[in-house]
Amino acid sequence: MRRSRTGALLLAVCAQRLPLLFSGRHIRMDVASLPRGAPLDANPKHLSVLSYNILAPAFVRPLDLRTGEIQPFAAFQWASEEDLDWEQRKVKILEQIRAWRADVVCLQEVEFKEESGSFSLPDWLELEGYSACLPGDKYLTLIAERNERVLANKVATGCALLFRTARLARSGTETDGSGDPNTLVSACLVGVGDLTLDPTAFFAVHLDAQSEEKRVEQLKKCLDRARALGTRNAVLAGDMNTECLPGSCVQAMISREPVTQEQMARECASALRLKGDEEEDSEGAVGAKGAEGSSEPSEEQLEQWRVLWDKAAVAPREQRIELLRVPTGPTRSSYEHGKTEGPCVTWSLDHVFYSPRTLRLLSKWTALEADPDSAASGLPNAQNPSDHLPVAAIFEASPTPCLDAAARQQLEQRLGDLELRHSSQLAELEAALKEMEPKAEADEVAAKAKSKKKGDSPEVIAFKQEKRRRSKELKAKHQAEREEFWSGLSELELDFMEALGNWRETGVR
Repeated sequence: MRRSRTGALLLAVCAQRLPLLFSGRHIRMDVASLPRGAPLDANPKHLSVLSYNILAPAFVRPLDLRTGEIQPFAAFQWASEEDLDWEQRKVKILEQIRAWRADVVCLQEVEFKEESGSFSLPDWLELEGYSACLPGDKYLTLIAERNERVLANKVATGCALLFRTARLARSGTETDGSGDPNTLVSACLVGVGDLTLDPTAFFAVHLDAQSEEKRVEQLKKCLDRARALGTRNAVLAGDMNTECLPGSCVQAMISREPVTQEQMARECASALRLKGDEEEDSEGAVGAKGAEGSSEPSEEQLEQWRVLWDKAAVAPREQRIELLRVPTGPTRSSYEHGKTEGPCVTWSLDHVFYSPRTLRLLSKWTALEADPDSAASGLPNAQNPSDHLPVAAIFEASPTPCLDAAARQQLEQRLGDLELRHSSQLAELEAALKEMEPKAEADEVAAKAKSKKKGDSPEVIAFKQEKRRRSKELKAKHQAEREEFWSGLSELELDFMEALGNWRETGVR
């Protein structure tokens, strides 16, 4: 690969500009690999999460009205009509979900039922013992209208999040219908009974298939949503349309591992579909071309990629939500992008991200690495009713960490000392300004007779200017000291301080 000057500087610039996301040290532990389909409810004290793109029938060999053709990625040339038949596929999918008994089920490509402009789960997905979180009607209406324009099929497709009501319950007053149907189908849940789980934001996601920038923005919205729900504990699961390899911008959100300029350039080229042996399809970036038509990104494209990578890397720190990835394997097997013949290749597109703050990963399902026949033949097939394999993980949950009594008392003492100093300085300024203030005219009649055009005397004008200057100076000094105080706090201390409202900005709690 040709080395560009911009590419050679990527690592150095990123290293200079990117702060460490979190100061915590993670101990690497072995994660057990369970056969795909292994029971997920073996231990009632553990939390299980399943993600499954079930392949909506609307996306099976549809005629794209924009091109007049079936897009290669939706043609499934390797699959038989029987393997693609929806009536048979949905029976298998339902049997699978029922048998697995996951606590949280994150589904993608659900076709919703519509009645008089209102949408609900299809009847076949109404699972006993589960509650559903769905997108809002207005978003599903837009999706249905788009599918009608593109596929001549007015059907609403999107994500759904199901949870077992005997194990989990909603936290607070959250309602459905908040956000995009593919990225912000969420629920803030707490454990019930044997499951000890503090408020945790769960997201069923299906990220953009074309744009890395959109994928990063969608994940950032999930982090914003989690904080709006009042928690830093989060689980994001779904079809993310990226392999999360080193050098990708999505990977920058879940890893602190260093990356090389070659990895950056490779992932930039991959996202832009610059490889010379790939034809561009609807899943690729439109109009993406490298330098002089090469298969390598241009210096400008690399620079744009670096900026996006930096933005992605700091996003979790901005919301103080650390994310790790469950190390699941490849989940999709098909012909190469844009190809109409084999062999099949595999991609790791389905992922589970989680907050290690309260969740410890215990085990995960295997994927295509343990199913060479499906990897070679492609998905769907007779055994697997979707073009994606499901991914699943089991976690041990722990209480949200917080300051102990002694640490809290010490922090409150430091905070009180700072506030007392600021209060004293403000009182001193007010006293000094009072001494400086020009004496008011004793004769009220004389004051009324003062010409309106004349206005304040030079002495009064000078005093007001000095008052504004000193007040502004002291306010800036106090703000800087609050910022310094804030920057020295630990994660647990920050949790305590955030509960005080906007003290950081105003100094008032």
